[in-house]
Amino acid sequence: MSRTHNLLLWAAALSLALFLTGCGGGGDDELTTTGRDNPLPEQLVPEIQVQVVDHLYRVNGLTDDVLDNDPIFSIISSATSSLDIAVTRINRQEVVEALLNEANSGTQIRIVTERAYYEDPSYTPFYSQLEDITRNSGNIDIQTDDDDLPRVMHSRFLIIDNARVVTGSYNWETVNCEKTFGDVITILNTSVAAAFANQFNQMFVEGNFGVNKRNDTQHDFRVGAGNGHLEVYFGPTDQPRELILDEINQSATVITAIQQFKDVSLANSLLGWAQSSANHQLVALINNFGALGDAADNAVYDALLSIVDGSDWDGGAVYINDNIDFTGTFNGYNIMNHKLMFCDHAYSDLTPAMIFTTGNYSELGLTQNDEVMLVFRQAPLVNKYWRGISPTTTLPPDSIEKPGDYQEFDQLFAMWPYLSSANAELFRGFGDVPCGIVYGEADNYRPTVTITTDSNELEDVNIDLTFEVEGTLFFDGTAYGPLVPAFEDDIFEESELINPDHRYMLIVPAGEVLLRTIVTGADGEYTALFQPDEVIFDIGPGGVRRQDVKINQASTESADTGSA
Repeated sequence: MSRTHNLLLWAAALSLALFLTGCGGGGDDELTTTGRDNPLPEQLVPEIQVQVVDHLYRVNGLTDDVLDNDPIFSIISSATSSLDIAVTRINRQEVVEALLNEANSGTQIRIVTERAYYEDPSYTPFYSQLEDITRNSGNIDIQTDDDDLPRVMHSRFLIIDNARVVTGSYNWETVNCEKTFGDVITILNTSVAAAFANQFNQMFVEGNFGVNKRNDTQHDFRVGAGNGHLEVYFGPTDQPRELILDEINQSATVITAIQQFKDVSLANSLLGWAQSSANHQLVALINNFGALGDAADNAVYDALLSIVDGSDWDGGAVYINDNIDFTGTFNGYNIMNHKLMFCDHAYSDLTPAMIFTTGNYSELGLTQNDEVMLVFRQAPLVNKYWRGISPTTTLPPDSIEKPGDYQEFDQLFAMWPYLSSANAELFRGFGDVPCGIVYGEADNYRPTVTITTDSNELEDVNIDLTFEVEGTLFFDGTAYGPLVPAFEDDIFEESELINPDHRYMLIVPAGEVLLRTIVTGADGEYTALFQPDEVIFDIGPGGVRRQDVKINQASTESADTGSA
């Protein structure tokens, strides 16, 4: 059945048992936030920062966060004595020039890279510039692994002055970086830097790669004065597949955002876990490579599609992001480059975990390649990625005060359409198009207003708010609406106790949006005492907008809105 026509309907939201206090993708605030008595959970671990880079969809004009800022150049220039870099390939001229400038300032730069790219004629000009002693002041040295494809030196990290580590999934070193989005993780901790230095020196100095590396690095680190627990692993020595499976088996809810999922063994284990209990919930955000993928890529994606499209699934709820059919632009090759998995640990210590890897979920990425794997434990670290927006409610959590409070998973939830297994409700309203998040306050709203009746008497009237949205879609400009959310009770809670700031939150189709705020009586019916308020704005897929609304002047002379 075609799902396009469902744009005209609001779907019921998915009931996810998500218990975190919050999380987010725009980066962290400073340790204290104006107007907030206590720091947010993730601010308790300021030495670990997460930034998301998205050059395409969540940029100025389409979101209140600026997610197209490329931090790599300030990271490179921040080194004062040494810069060790593990990177698969380099073919971005701006990065070459930044590294040469840093070398000429006196910083000693060592680079370990994949031999297959180092020897590739299309990459040779970039490496040759870096190794040119007349240009690098003798301060750049490059080493490669000792074998060719298919095994890959796929780690991506920088060690700055032996004190700070930067890793993440963002492809900062390639010319195609602007066609992908991913994360940048910065860790300011000398003990963690020493663990990465051990890994780097095994490759650069000793020439050991892949299964030949030793497992003699420190793995466990207490960070943020004990408020967070960070675990550091390196593939293939530390067997990332087995570590991931252990996290899954402790959990009732698993959410993954993975650029490429083609490891059939891990996929079978994950689906076996999902089917083992009706209480399990799996949300999978995966690029659908289609004709660009190989047999394993398509086998895993097709297996997930068979669950959400079929009726014989007797396990837990399964959700998978759907293709966006309009222009194909959104699902172009290598768009989402995340490698993240959230596990709630409902069956063990109830302490949530977020897993990051540089490797994709492939046989090579999990068993043969040189890779980085981090496990963030406890809410202050997990909330670096997720503030806790739930697809079941549109009233923001107490920790949400501005767009930057929404973290990466919050925004990824809105970015795609989702398909749901037969035994589960649809994921969210507007489930068939890319969406964004809009929230704010009703500035002058009060649940009870005083009006002057036709008989010139004062009367208290209870009112409520409802919302309509209409506009044009981001990719093809198709017009829609006006539409009224089916879960409107969750959009705006009129209780002074529950929602004293009169906040609302909506998930809206990405594109040009007209948001209409309508005052109703206590019975939910439209009242002529107030004119609807309308605002128009643009929002990109996964974008976040703060948009305050107001109660308009009464449309009849008999209404007194002074107390509204």
